[in-house]
Amino acid sequence: MPTAHRFERTDRVAQLVRSVVASEMERLDEAFDGVVITAVDIDRELSVAVVHYDVRDDDAAEAAAAAFDELGHRLQRAVGVGTSLKRTPVLRFRRDQGAIAAGRIEELLAGLADHRPVVPLPPSDTAVDDSTADQDRRR
Repeated sequence: MPTAHRFERTDRVAQLVRSVVASEMERLDEAFDGVVITAVDIDRELSVAVVHYDVRDDDAAEAAAAAFDELGHRLQRAVGVGTSLKRTPVLRFRRDQGAIAAGRIEELLAGLADHRPVVPLPPSDTAVDDSTADQDRRR
């Protein structure tokens, strides 16, 4: 049976949670400097929302994890206040492993480009004489 909605309810709630968390993070900008929310996954019961984030380097990742541990309750409260949900999903914060893997692949590819061996061209056994080529064109 087709529905009037283009997206699942979980998708809409995930987008709402992402928006509220990102807005609150901007208010707490020092603690979350350089942190980007990449996705929010929410279960079908809307009880748990996993907020995936990425940072610019490993040092910033440690600081971000500490900030989420310390200020997670404020983000949780902001989601409760900023949404009209009956129950606020419990927020969990995870560093985006896909972004880490993509960064590693980019490093590997850059290393390959730097160390690409130069393969000499094989010697050409058939040198074309201009006079022979002119004779072939006249025929």
